[in-house]
Amino acid sequence: MKKNLVSLVSLVCLVGLVSLTSCKKENTQGNGTQFRATMEDCNAAKTELNGTALEWVSGDQIAVYGTAGCGIYSATPQTPATTAVFDNVSGETGDSPFRAFYPTTLTTDGVNITLPATQTYVEGSINQFPMYAESSNDQLTFKNLCGVLALNLTKANINISSITITANSAVNGTFAVDNTTGTPILSDGNGTNTVTLNCATAQSISSGKVFYIALPATQVLGISLYTDDGRVCEKAVKSTVQLTVERNTITTVEFEDEDMEFVRIMSGGQHAPVTLLPTSCNYSYSYTQQLLLSSELSGAAVVTGIDFYLESTTSASRNLEIYLTNTTTSSLYGGFVPYDNTTFVQVLDGYLFFTTGWCHIEFDTPFTYDGTSNLLITVRDKTGAYGSSKNFRVHSVTGQLSRAARSDATDYNPATITTTTGSYYNYRCDMRLHYDDSAK
Repeated sequence: MKKNLVSLVSLVCLVGLVSLTSCKKENTQGNGTQFRATMEDCNAAKTELNGTALEWVSGDQIAVYGTAGCGIYSATPQTPATTAVFDNVSGETGDSPFRAFYPTTLTTDGVNITLPATQTYVEGSINQFPMYAESSNDQLTFKNLCGVLALNLTKANINISSITITANSAVNGTFAVDNTTGTPILSDGNGTNTVTLNCATAQSISSGKVFYIALPATQVLGISLYTDDGRVCEKAVKSTVQLTVERNTITTVEFEDEDMEFVRIMSGGQHAPVTLLPTSCNYSYSYTQQLLLSSELSGAAVVTGIDFYLESTTSASRNLEIYLTNTTTSSLYGGFVPYDNTTFVQVLDGYLFFTTGWCHIEFDTPFTYDGTSNLLITVRDKTGAYGSSKNFRVHSVTGQLSRAARSDATDYNPATITTTTGSYYNYRCDMRLHYDDSAK
């Protein structure tokens, strides 16, 4: 499975300021009732961002701070729409110097700004792209405080519900604004290094779709794409690549079908790593079963592989058989689910090499999960020799969803094993299920 970020396609600069058209400055100090504002823009960017982010629309509001406090002003767009006249709707600004903010929620004190940890998806645009202006008169030239990460995603049968960006610096929380040079610079961010874009309605990327995310100047370290059926595709930026977002730029990244694999991650309440599941490397033989409930799986799928997470820092090689089964069983309290050659589908038979971290197991035979049953995962370890103990990551669950038996003398044949052998547990392996999306 590929886990590295692919090509960085382009950096599109939002160059230049849109110059004010000839306008009569009736009151260069500002009268507290009206301002005229323009914003940074360029034609290349407008073709991609043509909404509230980079063009004013009627009703857009700005907060302007002056000597008397804060006034709220509402927009009447002009031609071009990068210019607007703003009339006072509430509050009193007073005289200059003026500090202006868009959106009005960007600041609470007229000095520092706050960037949200979550953003809302807007088709072809950004919801309320943050901007700032300083002026000694009623002419406001807004500058963009952030840059834009544009993710161009294409993959059949996938609906995106949210996207999380991980950066190497704070990308949400409170920031100071330094406008000494006339170009605003954000500093002293006190938030976290992640931002999430939420889609009110999951967005299909079968025919391609671009998702725009506003970020302060930063370096992107990872991108996580979440689907409406509970899966995730995690992309880490290669150490040899710098994916940088700068103020007033659009940084575009493209992911196509072969660049994205979505997996279902099964995890939960914290539990100490164990040596029992999915296999006991310090015993010659073992037999384990784990249940995934239908309520955790969100519909039918063709399962092509599974990952387990090895916590130990040393590797292990084991000879395993793995079976998947659609079952109505919801607890392993009373014993193992009896082997049935009509329902137990052997998806793998052979040696596997486990190394620290996520260990991927590609199935020899894909398994069709029916979407309504519980899913049983059976692992038979028939290595016949023991090594040092190995800890696998597990999580606590409600109910007895796993069972394990191990021995140095007995090879557990699924067809003949005594079902009451072994013990039940209220934890289960952290695992990732791989699906064949083309089979939907």
